[in-house]
Amino acid sequence: MIAKTDGILNRREFLKGALGTGAALALSGCGWRAASGHTTLTYNTFWTGRDAHTSAMNWLYRRFRELHPDVDLEVVQVAGGAADNGRKQMAELAAGGGPDILHDTTYDQIRAGYVLELTEHIEPWRERFHPEALAACTWDGHVFSLPTEYSVVPSIWHTGLLESVGRDIPQTFEELMDLGAALKRKGANLTCSMACFHHVFFAILFGDPNIREVIARKEWESEAFLRAVKPLKQIVDAGFLPENDMEIQRGNASSLFQNGQIAVYMAGAYILRNLITAEGVDPELRNRVAFTPFPEYQGARPIRGYVPTKTALNQQLTKDKAKLKAALEFLELFTSKESAIRFVTDAQSPLGVKVKVTEEMTGPLFYKFLMSEKQATSTFVLPNNPGAFDALATTQALTDMFASLDEGASAKKALSVFAEVMRS
Repeated sequence: MIAKTDGILNRREFLKGALGTGAALALSGCGWRAASGHTTLTYNTFWTGRDAHTSAMNWLYRRFRELHPDVDLEVVQVAGGAADNGRKQMAELAAGGGPDILHDTTYDQIRAGYVLELTEHIEPWRERFHPEALAACTWDGHVFSLPTEYSVVPSIWHTGLLESVGRDIPQTFEELMDLGAALKRKGANLTCSMACFHHVFFAILFGDPNIREVIARKEWESEAFLRAVKPLKQIVDAGFLPENDMEIQRGNASSLFQNGQIAVYMAGAYILRNLITAEGVDPELRNRVAFTPFPEYQGARPIRGYVPTKTALNQQLTKDKAKLKAALEFLELFTSKESAIRFVTDAQSPLGVKVKVTEEMTGPLFYKFLMSEKQATSTFVLPNNPGAFDALATTQALTDMFASLDEGASAKKALSVFAEVMRS
């Protein structure tokens, strides 16, 4: 018998059970061989264990099974994070298989034709989504995925560290640089590149009202892009980052913030559970944080609307009407108002679904996080056209650009590194 927890199987448990029962279970194409008269859906996810989403996802699985007892929903845990899941999923799709429900789908999967277009399927319930969230899941007017995680990305300030150097939360880039200098004199750091440089780059980039046209033309070495690199160059050259900055991984960056060694971190709502209120973190930290958009730069102070997780369906489902119907029912429940409320209250990680949020529902910390959007001059999402500019595609280009800055390159030279990766 295969061991389960809330109907979730990890890879080791699946293999052990499958080998032990011979032909009772078998992997074939998009899913498992269902019991007679039942439809089976497969769903691989890395939202497991202590991840902030786990409790809400477990509710979703239970609720779907209650509503659809004729559907066998098999959830397989994928070890690692988004990158591991993406590589595994892409390999399976390329081989003609893969799960029925695609967790954290990517542009590469869509471009290759592995993802089912959802535009017509979701038409009856399309209005439930925040337009900017759904836009992040739309390519050339065609919806291929749904926003199953959507959040603004504010600056998260360690106010205890700011108070120790006699500074308030900076409202402008000039005030940010002044804070960095004060922290440096104390022996502390403003931030580290892993903690926020990607988001800083985008926040400054989208302060330019014409940036979408520049991106559409793929003008990676334009003045508009150079404008977003120059502030990063200033921060690096001023010595406001740790000496071993490029060696710091995400987990290390979190520890630096928790321990009051860096002053600012930028991330979506999921970070509250994973960074600030996680087990083992000083409970006082939640009283020493504040949330704002990134400081104003040249008159603009936008905040990013981020869809870090997009859920889609395997194109192979078109071959099985019963499976397709069941998969669409899963997506409809996943993005329902009932589910959206659960993800706010249980996971503190909103879906891209319209739902009224109150402080009573969220608690004061999460509410303050969400309200940071009201301080921004605008909210932006990364455009999907060209597809090469999506969040995943730009990650390597930005990482290489940051490394170039760390090695002493000029802003223009570092931008050329970014552009070279984007063109490749």
